[in-house]
Amino acid sequence: MKARIEKKLSKRLIQLFSSHYYRESWIDKDEPSELAYEQKTRVSHVPSVGGGTDYWGDGQEAYTVWNDWYRMWAWHGPFEPYPEEHHLAMYPNTEGFKPTTRNLLKLAANCELASKAKPYPQSPYMPAGKRLTRHTRMFICAKTKIGRYK
Repeated sequence: MKARIEKKLSKRLIQLFSSHYYRESWIDKDEPSELAYEQKTRVSHVPSVGGGTDYWGDGQEAYTVWNDWYRMWAWHGPFEPYPEEHHLAMYPNTEGFKPTTRNLLKLAANCELASKAKPYPQSPYMPAGKRLTRHTRMFICAKTKIGRYK
């Protein structure tokens, strides 16, 4: 991937997943990204996350927003963990998901929607912990006379 594409994807990702990256990201004006350095290009002002110092004063790594998302997308998505018997127990089960650029951007948009979604009110007609379907929500709204839930 070219460094200028990484810059555009980083900017787009801040727009799509603003609840996670808007406050954490900063513009790296001083140095080019790692990808730009490897390609010997002069792409600067790339949105980045990380950096700074930790508790002991040691420097931390700074990554572009796209690089951070590409490394950590599995932990943000709606993936169930592997069972305890599996050799990857407690890690997200991402089988069947192809981490292409388009799919990762769609996942970021879905994560943003999920972070801003309001939970449905608990109903006496539905046991706790059971997943609500569209028809069940319509039934609950009709019984409780709350109309359409937004």
